[in-house]
Amino acid sequence: MALSFVAPAMATLVAIFIYPLCYSFWISLQRWSLISGVRRWTAFGNYVAIFNDPTLPKTLRVTLTYSLLSVALELGLGLLLAFLVRAGIRRRLPAFPAIRVLLMTPLLVAPLLWAFYFRSFYSPQFGLFNEALAALGLPRPLWVNDPHLALYSLVIADVWQWTPFMFSILLSGLLSLPGDVVEAARVDGASDLQIIRLVELPMLKPVLLVALIMRLIDSLRYLDLVLVITQGGPGNSTEILNFLAYRTSFQQFEVGRGAAVAFVVFALVMIAAVVMLRLMWKSAHVRR
Repeated sequence: MALSFVAPAMATLVAIFIYPLCYSFWISLQRWSLISGVRRWTAFGNYVAIFNDPTLPKTLRVTLTYSLLSVALELGLGLLLAFLVRAGIRRRLPAFPAIRVLLMTPLLVAPLLWAFYFRSFYSPQFGLFNEALAALGLPRPLWVNDPHLALYSLVIADVWQWTPFMFSILLSGLLSLPGDVVEAARVDGASDLQIIRLVELPMLKPVLLVALIMRLIDSLRYLDLVLVITQGGPGNSTEILNFLAYRTSFQQFEVGRGAAVAFVVFALVMIAAVVMLRLMWKSAHVRR
């Protein structure tokens, strides 16, 4: 009887996750070209070719730089905004409920649309950013056309889009903290900065770790900004692993090798998730 209740959920899980995952891994063990249509078993030949690719270290470095820098900035800005908005809400300032809603606006726009908006913002001649800099008498950078600035330009776009996500999670966590602990610390003579550093941030640590896990996993598999704005360029200065999988599968038409790259991304995401979950478990164990 119990099996009949979970069977639909299990069947759905197998259909939309387990079967595609297993089939993709099967494809990654074959050399399959969409141009010739030939499929040949290579076992782990695609993986060997990937790890022997001399451009792989740079692609890994670009992927980790993009993900870690974006998530770190989003966490810092989201936490700062959460503290500021909470202070305004506690003081019952009239504008802060509206500000809280406005800060969530970027999450209401599809990521692909944000990518197209930022591509126009970064235009060297007519982009919004260069027009603003020119009005201030400052030079016009090339943004995504400069190999030294392109990756950081993508980080700016990513931070603009996903900081509200961090802000919403952290603000919810701050508003749910027990007030009696803070009041006890204040009675004992702790300053506002000491309360934040020694009381609130330790209590907020589980929420911080959840936000980090969700955002880090998402950033490692992200593709939209690179696909729309830079296409991995200039050169390969913004080529992340997900774009390499896309380029290999749908531009070079090597589906098997593209699937192998996708599984390298999957392995990287799983490693990051396991590390973060272990940190969360240790944090919960220490609190007990």
